[in-house]
Formats: sequence, C-alpha cells, structure tokens
Amino acid sequence: MTSSLVLDDVTVARGGAPIVRGVSLTAPAGEVTALLGPNGAGKTTLLESVSGVIPITGGTVSLNGGRLNALDRVARARAGIAHVEQGRTVFPDLTVAENILVVRRGPGVIDKALELFPELHKRLDVAASLLSGGEQQMLVLARALAARPSALLIDEMSLGLAPVIVQRLLPVVRDLAASGVAVLLVEQFATLALKIADTAHVLSGGTLTYSGPAAGLRSAPERLHAAYLGEPLPGVAGGS
Repeated sequence: MTSSLVLDDVTVARGGAPIVRGVSLTAPAGEVTALLGPNGAGKTTLLESVSGVIPITGGTVSLNGGRLNALDRVARARAGIAHVEQGRTVFPDLTVAENILVVRRGPGVIDKALELFPELHKRLDVAASLLSGGEQQMLVLARALAARPSALLIDEMSLGLAPVIVQRLLPVVRDLAASGVAVLLVEQFATLALKIADTAHVLSGGTLTYSGPAAGLRSAPERLHAAYLGEPLPGVAGGS
C-alpha cells in the first residue's frame, strides 16, 4: 500500500516556543490513523502545520512522495490535503448544496455526499446556519470529500456533539478511508477512535509516547493511560 501522508521529524513552534517536537508518523492511504493525547498536547498544532495554517519549524511533510514544506495552505489543498478543523466551519449563508459545490472537483459530488449522508437530502436548499450541529458536521465532511483529497485531516469531529451523532459519523470516516483516502483523525473520545483506527499515535507534551497498531491500545487501556501521562511505551523510539 502506498504511504500517502508522511511526517518526518516535524517540529512546530508558536511564539518561539516549541509545541511539537520531532514527530514522525505515516498515515497510509486507505487507513484511519488516530492521533490521540490529552488537551494541550499539540495535536491541533500538528494538524495545522500539515495543512499549512502555520509553518513547521523543522522536519518535512510529504504527500504521495511530494514535499509540501514550501507550499502555502491553498497550494497544499490543491495538492490533496483537506482539513476539517474544529468548530464545524460551514459557510452559514450558503445552502447545503452550495457549501458542497464551492470546493468541488469534478462531477457527482452532491450524489456522493448524499450517499454518505442521506440525512442531508431534504436539507440541500437550507442555509447551513439553520442545520443542527450534527448536520453541520456531516456537511463539513461532505464538503471535504467534494475536494477529492488524498489525505483528510479531521480535528475533534465530536466536539460539542451528542455521543449518538458521533457513533453515526465514525463509520463514515472508516468508509472514506476504505475509498483510498489517508485519514489522520484527532479525537477526544479515544475509545471510539480506536474502534475504527488501524494505527494510533499518542502525543503527550509535544512528543509521541506511542506509535503502533490501534489494537495495541484497544486491548490494553492501561497502555493508553500511560501514554497520555507521557510514559514512553514499546513501539516508539525511546520506549522500553
């Protein structure tokens, strides 16, 4: 399987202080890669550095073998990076259909969105600001899909949503990966993310404390807890 998104020794600073230090990971095409960790660990900062919201201080970010470091955010999107940020960033005054079409690449994107989210079928002509939180998150994911990305970055998809809505959305993320997209998922509900992830990385204090099969954390919650506390585990450089 081709490795789609590769981070090699990535360091990111804000205000001159390093927030993420020496992170290396691979998010393969066709898989869900979970990025977990406590609040303030640097997960959002790392995603923003990949999509070009903020620059990286050191290391490299590559997509399908092409280095992205010198590209701005727009160029990275054109290269195949789609970033679903926190807060369900819809265009509130546009309809559901217009939100999807504004970033479309090629025909059939509305049909594909409705295939994944049939709940939006009756809402196509409704302004995005009038949707429920769950519907807005569906719309954000549908819009990201419309850009036909090679890599999809999802930051805290469940934020502010009822657990039942999260349970509805997570299998769709799995389906997106199965279609050939590399998914890098940051999620506060670690146990839910691990159910659909192939590989997991735990970021604590700006460094990785676990990198390995998601099953290794699903079957051993104490390992997940230790990784959140910043204790290096087997499978990570420097782990015991």
